[in-house]
Amino acid sequence: MRGGRTAKAPESDAERAAAFTEAFAYAGGYEVRDATVFHSIEVATNPALIGVTSNRHIKLDGDRLTLSGPDFAAGTGRTQKIVWRRAT
Repeated sequence: MRGGRTAKAPESDAERAAAFTEAFAYAGGYEVRDATVFHSIEVATNPALIGVTSNRHIKLDGDRLTLSGPDFAAGTGRTQKIVWRRAT
């Protein structure tokens, strides 16, 4: 679910193109030191991120895990925050 709506598979080429444009994903190895996780990006929907190492501060509060840190693009002044809640 995103934004309170139920996900629906795209049916047309235009809908699939729009879904791809909105998608963001990356994968790779990680290392945890102190209260920080370092993601070494090996695969990404944005090829410019391949080879980048991002750092995210870790906060665990009850059933919530929060990762926060600087934007992938240096110098933007933006930050990112990802919050997960443990399923019950």
